[in-house]
Amino acid sequence: MAKAVVRGARQEVARHRGPSSPDTKGKRKRKGSEGTAAVMVVDDDAAIARLISLTLREDGYAVRSAHDGQDALGAVSTAPPDLIVLDLEMPVMNGRTFFRELRARGLDMPVLIVSAFGARAGQRELGAEAYLTKPFNPEDLREKVRGLLA
Repeated sequence: MAKAVVRGARQEVARHRGPSSPDTKGKRKRKGSEGTAAVMVVDDDAAIARLISLTLREDGYAVRSAHDGQDALGAVSTAPPDLIVLDLEMPVMNGRTFFRELRARGLDMPVLIVSAFGARAGQRELGAEAYLTKPFNPEDLREKVRGLLA
């Protein structure tokens, strides 16, 4: 199952790299705020993180990535994003530990759990705002992100 997710993500990334795919760096405003909506993607799988990042950048979001919860905590401490897209299974610091530490620090931005195993259960357990199960349709990702930032 995990290999199929990675294979699908790599195919999607390759599709996005085509010459007809513009590298849009436009910024999307968060409803009711000034500036751009910043999204942090926290996933140890480079292909999945790139797929999510490319999809959201196409929609005009400012996207940063971290490959584990520990790196993400450092980045979030210096520049909190408007939304976090979070994998649960990662080395060094997993998504559950990251989420709990995030909330313990008083950071309450919405979190979208994206995981191949137990995304819905993780969302309920942690109290995250939304979830997607890998593999996912990029349109579903876009819809969830738009809803969380509305």
